[in-house]
Amino acid sequence: MLRAPCPQIMKKKNVSTILVVCLLLLLFFYLLNVVLLFYLLNIARVITRSYATRSTTTREDVYTQTYIQEKPWNQVWESPEPTWSITCDTAHFEYDLCYLNRPIVIDPTTSTVSAVDPTNSTPPTVIKTRPYPRKGQPEAMQRTRELTLTTSPLNASCAVTHNSPALIFSAGGFTGNVFHDFNEGWVPLFVTVDEHFADRDIILAVVDCNDWWLVKYAELFSHFTRHPIVNLDKETAAHCFPSAIVGLKTHGVMIVDPTLQRGPRPKTMFDFRALLANAYDPSLTLPSQVLPTFSSDARPKLAFLNRMDTRKLINEADVRQAAEEVGFDVAVFAVTSETPMRDLFRLVDSSHAMVAVHGAGCTHELFLRPGSVFVQIVPINCGWLADMCYGKLAIRLGLEYIVYEAGIHESTLETDDFAVRQAMEPHDPASSLMGNLTNWNRYMSQQVKVDVVRFKRYLKRAYEKAKLFAQKQSLYSQR
Repeated sequence: MLRAPCPQIMKKKNVSTILVVCLLLLLFFYLLNVVLLFYLLNIARVITRSYATRSTTTREDVYTQTYIQEKPWNQVWESPEPTWSITCDTAHFEYDLCYLNRPIVIDPTTSTVSAVDPTNSTPPTVIKTRPYPRKGQPEAMQRTRELTLTTSPLNASCAVTHNSPALIFSAGGFTGNVFHDFNEGWVPLFVTVDEHFADRDIILAVVDCNDWWLVKYAELFSHFTRHPIVNLDKETAAHCFPSAIVGLKTHGVMIVDPTLQRGPRPKTMFDFRALLANAYDPSLTLPSQVLPTFSSDARPKLAFLNRMDTRKLINEADVRQAAEEVGFDVAVFAVTSETPMRDLFRLVDSSHAMVAVHGAGCTHELFLRPGSVFVQIVPINCGWLADMCYGKLAIRLGLEYIVYEAGIHESTLETDDFAVRQAMEPHDPASSLMGNLTNWNRYMSQQVKVDVVRFKRYLKRAYEKAKLFAQKQSLYSQR
């Protein structure tokens, strides 16, 4: 007897129904997504338009409050056009650079620089600028003299006429701290002169020009210009030049970036260090005995820089003894405002390694020979700053770089509850320092007492590297 296939037919109909329902649901959700996407795009367009309108009406308020946001610019920057009297590039975070392409007159008494437009076809241009490459920090710019650049003629007539162009910049701002002396001064000056005046036929016209600065860095000036310096702070007569550049160009924190240069032979920090070696050539003069000297034996030489005030190494004597036990010939020195730069160069350049607690004195790693060793002792919560200012610089200089990060028990902040919490918990060190002056002063004012047993392991690493470097130098000198 045959059975009817009714259950199988019913089963197939149920499956077909389910498939149809699923397809309809998929179609429904697809259409729903399309509609939602359409409405979201319209909402985003409305918000974008309202934000654009707001930003045009409050441009100054929005952009003067931030440090790392780029200044708005309503035109495309091009290479300076020689037919324009004044062309300014203000699109950079750290500096403004203005090209004055016609004969100029500088009136030092009014801080005015005039490059007259002979066609008088446009309204006179008036530009205010502070020629110091730290424009993102108001504290620095407040200490920098403001110049007025204009295409209007001045009442002052030329009292001194120069045949070479001028490079006008400020030695104000944070100048006086050796890190800033180089980071905002000599390195940007090196970059700017090399790109625009490779033959050194340029006259340096300086504002905020202190006598101590001229004396301290006297050996460097002849490596940037063939002419005497014009100190605009002490001039009262008008000076005339065939053209000028106002401002200094920087590539970033302690860097000479060959990818940002337009010249035929891009430079690096090695070239800047070579300039320092030429300027402070130890063979030119005898040491002044201001700083200690090394012995004449064959041990690797360690220049041990200790700070005089904040972030001082409390147990300096113990650390020195540990370094000598490892095998170093140690010279402990400190730096004051009266310490001659030539003597500093002589000491550091003759060493095979340098140890320093994080601070401006670490800038003297510039004087270390490529291949030598730099050990930076980093107090708590200063690692990001130590890396940005001196760690990356060590790599650019071709140094063997060793970081010793102090623990909370090695800092005088070990009884500070706030510092202890930050040392134990994940946090953003940049915001905790830069966002609050109290935090900044807290960490910048700490003292350090390193764990000598632990630090001695780092000294052994430094010794092996320094010994290898010394052997290489000895082989080179015998050739």
